[in-house]
Amino acid sequence: MEKIISFIVPSYNCEKFLDKCLTSFINQEVMDKIEVITVNDGSEDSTLSVAEKYCQMYPDSFRVISQENKGHGGALNTGCSAAQGKFLKAVDADDWVETENLPGLIEQLENCRADVALAHHYTRDQLTGEVKKWRSFPEEFGVSYTMEQVMSSWKSFDRSLTFHGIIYRTDFYKAHCMQLPEHVFYEDHLYATVPCCYAQSVFPIDIFLYNYRIGDSSQSVSDINQLRRISHTAKVLDCFIRQMDKLSLDEDSAGMRFYCMKAQGLLLSFVTTALLVEKDRTKGRRMGDLMMEKFRRSMPETYRLAVRQYSVFRSMNLLGLSKNAWTAVKDSELYNKLRNNHDFN
Repeated sequence: MEKIISFIVPSYNCEKFLDKCLTSFINQEVMDKIEVITVNDGSEDSTLSVAEKYCQMYPDSFRVISQENKGHGGALNTGCSAAQGKFLKAVDADDWVETENLPGLIEQLENCRADVALAHHYTRDQLTGEVKKWRSFPEEFGVSYTMEQVMSSWKSFDRSLTFHGIIYRTDFYKAHCMQLPEHVFYEDHLYATVPCCYAQSVFPIDIFLYNYRIGDSSQSVSDINQLRRISHTAKVLDCFIRQMDKLSLDEDSAGMRFYCMKAQGLLLSFVTTALLVEKDRTKGRRMGDLMMEKFRRSMPETYRLAVRQYSVFRSMNLLGLSKNAWTAVKDSELYNKLRNNHDFN
């Protein structure tokens, strides 16, 4: 039977999380319609033996590919190339899916021909227990939207246009993907941008699928690690600049606007870390100014989208305010009302 979806699980030294991740795919209603590809990325712990256990239990649904360590991007490259399902979805080994929602997802995807499908996801804070619902808000579910329609109603879709929300039709992904950089953190921004900017049809699904674990200080998204790895963010931003010249998109197309908007998100992440997390405020301003100048010259539309918010961050830097202060503002009811942001309920 044709596999409707391939789940790609990049895995490096994640023995303490992988059981929970792989177990979450086991739903007897859909085992013949899914494949789960664990990419063992040169792990030195028991990641491989955990993955092999599931291959033995469900040989028609689970498989494992082992390779020398290439980093998250290299593991995604390998897993996505091997995907045989009609659609593919990346799930990190320390996250998991909503098992009971898999049948509904498969039902939606079986007759779907859209280039990109979007599912809702949760963030689950491991320190506070807080759960947030990240979802799309289209006028109607179960129908496809053009990229022009998506860009015209950005806040209705943006929270699902991420690594955690995007599901690619496999042949579309393979036709438009780029080889993700190896041994670099935050390359998932490229994964969720480069193919998607070519999408002719986007299909939002009213189902929560992905559980994204946050709040762990060892994670790449923690403030301290974002500062420690700010050079990785810079490398991915450089990839955005170089890749733009390779895009076969009209300059004023919706796909190009999408590309610039997604680059803006990572650019603001970089400057927030530089200006509000770096303790040496002068150094932070220098880093931020240099990166903004690079985008002003190379991707002026992304610069235009980011410059106002950058000015706010730079003022906060000069006032000695931290990222916690910005987080408090961003989470405030007044800020979200002014920005017309949907809440997380």
